[in-house]
Amino acid sequence: MVQAGDPILAIPEGRPSRPHVPWRPSFAIVGVAVLANGVALLFHILRAAPLPAALTATWAMGLVAILLVIARSAPWVRDDLLRIATIGIVAGLVSTVAYDASKALLSNLDPAPWNPFDAFRIFGEALIGAGWPDPVIRAVGLAFHASNGTTFGLAFAFLFGMWSSRHAGLAVLAGVAWGLFLETFQLALYPGWMNIRFLDEFRQVSFGGHVVYGACVGLVVRAGIRRAGIGGDAG
Repeated sequence: MVQAGDPILAIPEGRPSRPHVPWRPSFAIVGVAVLANGVALLFHILRAAPLPAALTATWAMGLVAILLVIARSAPWVRDDLLRIATIGIVAGLVSTVAYDASKALLSNLDPAPWNPFDAFRIFGEALIGAGWPDPVIRAVGLAFHASNGTTFGLAFAFLFGMWSSRHAGLAVLAGVAWGLFLETFQLALYPGWMNIRFLDEFRQVSFGGHVVYGACVGLVVRAGIRRAGIGGDAG
């Protein structure tokens, strides 16, 4: 029983209290930094920059920014950064699987002979060239595709995770908006770059896939943030 004059909360000596911090500018810096894959791909498509070199440059800058944020952050902020990163990676991977599953389903509903997974070959050739066996090229392309989906989920978690975790409906809307933001770039760049002939099917499959991806990433990030209690959002 608390007596008059007793302290409400006892804090061990030498251990600072952990403030309620729902969002910090450092989260946005990291969120932008982890978009290195996407930025490198833009330079490759629009400026014909070699993709390996573009990835090296964008990730070098991104990692410098991330390390500076970590070095300048308080211990509890570094804890939140690590937890958000873990949540974003899981959300990105899960949502990428959902994205690919929805593309496979949607593409089978249309008789046009377009393979939505031929992008793996194109990604692989951009990274290691065409002189490798096809399975190797596609495996490299699949790894790049998975890293794209993961880092896009990671960026969402840092940029919008705190705000969108307040309500499940808000998380879905924010995630779908993020997916459609990515869809805008894909619709603008991929048809010409990949020489896609079946544009109607490409648009339908791409749109549906990004809606599924976005909704999934929004919900998984929300669940992770609330479970971790980051910024006081436990529950």
